[in-house]
Amino acid sequence: MSIPVTVLVSALDEEERLPGALASVEGWAEEILVVVDPRTKDRSREIAAGTGARVLEHPFESSGAQSNWGIERCRTDWVFVLDADERVTSRLKDAIRLAIPAPAHAAYAVRRINFAFGRPLRFGDWGSDEIVRLIDRRQASFVERAVHGAVTAPSVGRLRGAVEHHTLQSLAQYLPKLNDYALRGAADLLAAGRKSTLLGAVMHAKWRFVRSFVVRLGFLDGAVGFVVAGLAAYGTFLKWAVVWESSTQRRPRS
Repeated sequence: MSIPVTVLVSALDEEERLPGALASVEGWAEEILVVVDPRTKDRSREIAAGTGARVLEHPFESSGAQSNWGIERCRTDWVFVLDADERVTSRLKDAIRLAIPAPAHAAYAVRRINFAFGRPLRFGDWGSDEIVRLIDRRQASFVERAVHGAVTAPSVGRLRGAVEHHTLQSLAQYLPKLNDYALRGAADLLAAGRKSTLLGAVMHAKWRFVRSFVVRLGFLDGAVGFVVAGLAAYGTFLKWAVVWESSTQRRPRS
């Protein structure tokens, strides 16, 4: 018996990772809706349609905006938002099945297990990640900001189980994503009126590395923990450097 929930997935050139996400929800969700960015050049549309998912197109502006657009077109009141590089575990599926018939909250957070180079991380910034993904669309929605959207809801509970997040498979795959997140993060900061100096960008990056690798014990994840902390520091520096560039209104010399 299917669970009365729509799994909402957004995709932009995700033909390599999308099949795993769809396979993890196939057979138990009442509806699977895949929103594809029109700029997609690979076979994401065909892959999604081949699994029986409903496929719609909408230009991607931000994670929150894309989620809200898709949520408005779901056929069920409850929606589970899943990224193309994520997988729903069987324990989380069972938790969703139990929560929906008599919900105590309008939204639910889930634990996210982050993988780097095929290995689950236990420490650092990625070792204790929790994110709101199951929402009652009649009461909750996503905040539309440049990077990952937060959720506004009357109350938020927590589900057992986890989402597996296969975000860093290789440096070649991850670096463009990291750069994109940094630019979007800078857009959020600039929209909030934030400014920065170049030294400030360096200090933000230094603290990000120390927090991930030392304070949050990322060193216990070994070499992978070091690489993840270094990438986080790089992304943080780039984000604040863009804010510095914009806030100082630098112009080329004549």
